Amino acid sequence: MLMDGDPTGKVPVIARSGRSLVSLDVASSHLGLSIEEKGDNLFIRGPGGQVQVFPGTAAAIFKGEIIPFAHEVVRSEGHWWVDPECAISLTSRAAGPGIGTISWRGEGYKPQYAPSPLAPQPAVTPVPAPSAPLAPPLKGSASIRSIRWGRQDFGVRVVLDLSDPVSVLVEPAQGKLTVTVPGLIARGTPGSSSPYPSEVGISVTQFGDRVVLVFNHNASSVRHFALESPFRQVLDFHGPMPLGSYPVPYLPADINGAEVAAPEEAVPEEEYIPLPPVSQPPEKTSRGVKTVVLDAGHGGRDPGAVANGIREKDINLRVARIMAGILKKKGLRVVMTRSTDVYLSLAQRTNIAVKEDADVFVSLHCNALPKGRTAQGVEIYLMALPSDKHAMELALIENRELAEGGLESSAASDKRTQTLLKILGDMQQNLKIEESTTFAEVLFRTGQSRKLPMRRVAQAPFFVLRGAAMPSVLIEMGFLTNPSEAAQLRNAKYQQQMAEALSAGIVEFLKKSDYN
Repeated sequence: MLMDGDPTGKVPVIARSGRSLVSLDVASSHLGLSIEEKGDNLFIRGPGGQVQVFPGTAAAIFKGEIIPFAHEVVRSEGHWWVDPECAISLTSRAAGPGIGTISWRGEGYKPQYAPSPLAPQPAVTPVPAPSAPLAPPLKGSASIRSIRWGRQDFGVRVVLDLSDPVSVLVEPAQGKLTVTVPGLIARGTPGSSSPYPSEVGISVTQFGDRVVLVFNHNASSVRHFALESPFRQVLDFHGPMPLGSYPVPYLPADINGAEVAAPEEAVPEEEYIPLPPVSQPPEKTSRGVKTVVLDAGHGGRDPGAVANGIREKDINLRVARIMAGILKKKGLRVVMTRSTDVYLSLAQRTNIAVKEDADVFVSLHCNALPKGRTAQGVEIYLMALPSDKHAMELALIENRELAEGGLESSAASDKRTQTLLKILGDMQQNLKIEESTTFAEVLFRTGQSRKLPMRRVAQAPFFVLRGAAMPSVLIEMGFLTNPSEAAQLRNAKYQQQMAEALSAGIVEFLKKSDYN
């Protein structure tokens, strides 16, 4: 590990899932930062402030801001392991602006586990720069003044504004473009984060005297060329598709490997008791009629979890339609994101709630577990940092979208969730967490009083709840992979009981709230 080019100490390295991770706690110690393990969290403190790190998640908190990164934190062998870029980002924040330039040096290493931190500091080879040390010699040196992004007819253009003419190494690979520039880049350089992360992502790392920029993309082709006076490197990504999208069938991977039937083998629609169509909601009036937006999760080409002969999308829609009828009789204005078997993106669902100026937003789902695991009961989630590992796993599943031609990859889903963790730092969203918590607790209590098998209230970064400017919850009504609970969820009387209990909770919350 280097500080302004001078060694500060060696940092242990391990290999996980094909990438190198470094010990965040050792790196922090080398920089003179204090570290403290408190509960399940790691606190790093320095002149710049405090960084709070959570095991098993790809995010940290610094001064109320959610800092997302590429790989989840691994806690093992007495250390906290993160990707090298994350270690630089977090320690730089804690150290403050006067810390200087932190970078890595090392090549020819073999990843290995470090012994307990109580033992003497081992002589472990530090993490290497990726391809930069092995690259051909580059001529000159320049600073990257800015990284400019823009949409063109062909796709996305990225322009690197350089201070001086230099030889830039551009290495294309499948789904990735690596650009190495001899020189430096300052922290906070404009354009260091992508404005189009769903199409072209970027990571920027200073490796000694070189800057390595890695662009992740799913473009059909990439063109690059240099311009002079002033010197610029231009990267054109033609026809970029959403990251991780490729034609794959919608299979049980949606529920983390649970044994399920394929969608075409699900129970035919006519086997369900038909419901009368839901009428359009009345217009909101000046008399203060409160609006409830009900979101029946999944739908159309997206069946959701499929197990024990049941499609999640069908249960979600049936309960939502029953609830709509109950709530209208209570004098509430009800808007359904979908009242038929159609597909909506996760963003469209929340946008409806915002457009309709909803007082509460409720997204209905059914849960599932992989083979060998079992659970039952109703879970209510609100939008916040994950309360535990299971909550994070569930969020990753529910955040997966259907791309054109099939289900997006888990990597793309994870990236969306990491982006979402940053959204949690927005002030408007944070202001609603307390109200959403109260809303969830009221729903939980009414569910218990109505004899529903209530399991817990928890929190996780669900994309469908992001950006909602009103109390919002996601309800997992039960586990389709549990045969007895699946039979209940398929039963019309139980669906009615579920709808009545949840509706009672909504009514009670709105009566107690200050929302108009």
